[in-house]
Amino acid sequence: MRGRSGPGEAKRGEAGRGEARRGEARRGEARRSWGAYLLTRRSTRDNPTESRRTTKRHRGTPQNLAVMRSTLTYCGPARGTGHLSKPVRALLARTGGIVSTRELRAVGVDPTMLELYRDYGSLQAVRQGWHCHPDVSPLHRLAWRFGGPLACVSALEFHASANTQSGLSDVIDTPLHICVPGNTRSVPSPHLLAERWSIPLALQPVVHWSTRDSRSGNRLAVSRSVALRQADRCTAI
Repeated sequence: MRGRSGPGEAKRGEAGRGEARRGEARRGEARRSWGAYLLTRRSTRDNPTESRRTTKRHRGTPQNLAVMRSTLTYCGPARGTGHLSKPVRALLARTGGIVSTRELRAVGVDPTMLELYRDYGSLQAVRQGWHCHPDVSPLHRLAWRFGGPLACVSALEFHASANTQSGLSDVIDTPLHICVPGNTRSVPSPHLLAERWSIPLALQPVVHWSTRDSRSGNRLAVSRSVALRQADRCTAI
């Protein structure tokens, strides 16, 4: 007949569960520290003195990685593009500064590295599954939070400012014209965006639905020829 477990067995069971929780916490800390270590090695690659110092300080067995998070200090370039790897910088240059999580994963950015990029301010979230460089203007971020690049008269203003190198104004006092893919289910309301992203309440955008047109330019705006055609047919002007 099986007897009742005594106080000693209960204490041993509780001690075993506590040790398991502490072991899981140590493994999680080691994984986070390893990601920070990789980011620092990439960011100090162009600075041999600091790179040797950082590598020497953190060289050792995996047990040393558990304390790396508390001792690691950033000694590379200024925060921003300096943190980004060369493939990510090339991807941002090719797309206009707005990239998807899938594209980042294709160039070797895992979830840990993406979280570190966001923590350091090298990348910023635009919407679910999309990120942008910090230099991307609030105008383009708002357009992408609605669903796509600038279109119609908004895109023409962008191309005109790019030719004159005057830049677009960050003051958004007119409805934006945006182009979203045809298979998009819906466009979020301005009130939802203001609540979710803590931004000023914007005007309801004018939406142009076309998958082909949304891919005609880069991620910032549709091409000038497409924008002219859209403006010629737009009934909201």
